[in-house]
Amino acid sequence: MKILIVGGGMGGTILANNLARRLHGELRGGKAHITLLSASERHMYQPGLLYVAVGRMMPDELYRDQARLLEPEIEFHVDPVEEFELDQNRVRSKSGKSYTYDVLVIATGSRIFPQGVPGLAENAEFFYTEESAVRMFKHLQEFEGGRVVIAVGVPHKCPMAPLEITFMLHDYFKDRGILD
Repeated sequence: MKILIVGGGMGGTILANNLARRLHGELRGGKAHITLLSASERHMYQPGLLYVAVGRMMPDELYRDQARLLEPEIEFHVDPVEEFELDQNRVRSKSGKSYTYDVLVIATGSRIFPQGVPGLAENAEFFYTEESAVRMFKHLQEFEGGRVVIAVGVPHKCPMAPLEITFMLHDYFKDRGILD
C-alpha cells in the first residue's frame, strides 16, 4: 500500500508520523510505503505566530527542519504538487516528477482570504503568516491607546485563536500600561 501525503504542515506531519508508528511492521516488511511531499524543507509551528504578533517570540523560533520531525521510515521530498490526477492515482510535482499512490491525503492547510471582505485586508491585522504577525507586532508597538475590535466571525484558521489573541492582547496592553 502506497500512502502519499501532500502537505508538510501540522496535519501532514502528525498524520505521517502516526501512520509510520501504526504501520511499523508493514513498512519494515515492504507492504506499506509512506511519502510526504512539502513545499518547504522547514516546518513552521503556526500556533507560535500568536506569540510573534505580541512580541513573545521571534519568527526564527517557529521553524524546525522538516525531515528531522519525521519518523525515519517516511520518504520525504521538498517538491510541491502542481497537479492532481485523481482518476490515475497520481500527482505531478513542480520538479516534473510523478508520484503514484493507493491512498492520497491532502493536508495542505487552510489560507485566509481577507480580500473577500471589502476593506478588511487594508484595515485589519492578522497573525496567520510570518509577515502578517511581524506587521501586527510593529503596529502594536506604535499603538498609543484606544479601541481594539476583535472580530470572531471572519476568517480564522483555529477556533481558539480569537480567544487566545484577546487574552494575549490584554496582557500586552496591561504590561505597556495602556489598558483602559
